[in-house]
Amino acid sequence: MFQLTDAVLERIIFAMENQSNEMLIDLETGDCVNAAGPSERYVRPPSWDSRRGFAILEAFAATVASPPELKLALNAALRRGKGVFKAFRQALSTDEALFRRFQDFKFRAMRPVVEAWLESLLEEQKLEKLKEEPEDIGDIIASEVEFNVMFIKEIPFSLESFLSTYAEECFASVPSLLRAWWVSTLRDKMQSSEDSTFVSFATVDGAHPLVFGIFMLQSFQGRPLCTVEGIFGSKESAMLSLEWPLIDVISSYVSQRGTNFMILEGPLFPSPIPEEATSHGFVQSGSVFYKTL
Repeated sequence: MFQLTDAVLERIIFAMENQSNEMLIDLETGDCVNAAGPSERYVRPPSWDSRRGFAILEAFAATVASPPELKLALNAALRRGKGVFKAFRQALSTDEALFRRFQDFKFRAMRPVVEAWLESLLEEQKLEKLKEEPEDIGDIIASEVEFNVMFIKEIPFSLESFLSTYAEECFASVPSLLRAWWVSTLRDKMQSSEDSTFVSFATVDGAHPLVFGIFMLQSFQGRPLCTVEGIFGSKESAMLSLEWPLIDVISSYVSQRGTNFMILEGPLFPSPIPEEATSHGFVQSGSVFYKTL
């Protein structure tokens, strides 16, 4: 049987995605062929469908933060319905580097399906397990994303513009007047505590945040503590589930600075945070969650 090289993987994925012309895989060479039918040498490629393919497009688009016009084009392509795959590729074709990153992302997401298919062939098992969902691509997304922590004065993006945009997207169900009041209160607090305010953010390109958290280091009765004032992200980044990894990064950072008490304070947290805080070791007291690090 052939070895699963990158070139062979690319050919198999081509056959999987080719919906208009059913192709077979040559088990000796790994080539795609138009044979008369399956045999001992030629087999059908792993099962694949548009729903799985769309999930990859959606996950990748959520990692794209810039350029903004391309992000808008990818989101518009995802809303097309018919022709979504062609429209998505056309949008990506305007940025060669991003197109290459997408190809790598897609191949890494589809490789486990191909490997499972090969394993089933080697073990002469039925191919029923190919109907199962592909492996979670969360690990792939995690490898794309970098987490940073900086003083608020050092971050490489305009906090003001992202704060307004992401607050509106994160808390769209909150009345606009109340949301604006919450954000205004946070701005006042940041201005009065600028020297002790930090931003932790997840990014792919190093300059545009997919999700970010604002926290402050304080001292009370001689004890250092960290108050996380809010977590913000785009509606696309919500599917990436980066909120808790971001809080873990903050926790690790403040622990290294000698802080052993963390507080999640205020209403500016997306729903997964208050819903899952206790399962992450936080204790609830009213609307405040706290944890000893």
